[in-house]
Amino acid sequence: MTTEERGQEEQERRQKKRIKRILLPLLALWLAVQLGKCVYREEKRRLGYAHAVEQYMNRKYRKFGDRFHFFLENEERPNGVSTVEFYSEKFPDGADYCYYPIEQDYWWDENGAHYRDSYMCLWYQKKMWEAYEPFFDEAFGKGQYTISGGAILMPDWQDYGPETELEEYLNTAEGFSIALDVKSDFAKSEEAIEILRKRMVERNWGLRLYICYLDQDGNEIAYDRVGINTHSIERVKLDWDYKNAEMKERWEHAGETAE
Repeated sequence: MTTEERGQEEQERRQKKRIKRILLPLLALWLAVQLGKCVYREEKRRLGYAHAVEQYMNRKYRKFGDRFHFFLENEERPNGVSTVEFYSEKFPDGADYCYYPIEQDYWWDENGAHYRDSYMCLWYQKKMWEAYEPFFDEAFGKGQYTISGGAILMPDWQDYGPETELEEYLNTAEGFSIALDVKSDFAKSEEAIEILRKRMVERNWGLRLYICYLDQDGNEIAYDRVGINTHSIERVKLDWDYKNAEMKERWEHAGETAE
């Protein structure tokens, strides 16, 4: 290769580098603009959607004087149901005993769109507690327990709305979901749960109870999860998960000793 040819080749290589230096920033700028447009369109769509679902809930529950604020949307699940989460001005922190958003499930089928939400579960939470509290007093003793948590249950099949009365809600809800810390006699825990079972069956109500027993010094003894409904015709078999080996050794046969 002659000196002239090498010079020409070097010149072409430099020219390509200059072109790259010019084009690459332009390409990056173009991509950034396109991405920005996509983000803008998606945000515009999301905000429009958020406004629409907020207005739907505002209209549905107008009689309660509440207003709803879109929180997030969960993508469609395998069963074809999608979920939108809200917070409302009357319940900015969700339930009294747990930080929990209002949920709305929606789906489509051959009959069109369907919606179901958990707002009435939140609306009636205090009334539910007032209805169940006498049973807890009877089972554990008044002042011997405190609320430590709970959940706002999404209706399974019920179509609750602003016209749903408390009595209808109590008689059709899947149950009251609550967590209690209990300081009453652990040796009588089976009798306490039996009282709750009988009261639930008598009224055809349900109860989902997370119960944690504490000793008089506030130390955890054991916990269990108990599900009671009208089909619980036999005594509930408890399966305690003890805090540690020491608590298990001390308390596992306490009920037998008490008998």
